[in-house]
Amino acid sequence: MEITSAEFVISNTDVKKCPAGIFPEYAFIGRSNVGKSSLINMLTGRKGLAMTSSTPGKTMLINHFLINKNWYLVDLPGYGYARRGQKG
Repeated sequence: MEITSAEFVISNTDVKKCPAGIFPEYAFIGRSNVGKSSLINMLTGRKGLAMTSSTPGKTMLINHFLINKNWYLVDLPGYGYARRGQKG
């Protein structure tokens, strides 16, 4: 499948605020700092679509991206590993 369009739709902290279920969703879930956001950028061919950082735990929201105007890629917050909020 060729991705011809990719656009950011919404970021939120509550699954109840996610877009209505009219399109399929393909979500990326995994540990912090494994490259979920980078993978979305690579698949869509848009370097800055999903925000990336070398600091683990930066994705703290549920991020929806509309692909080809008929399905979503979803970037979920990572779990484990991140030291966010710890003093060090």
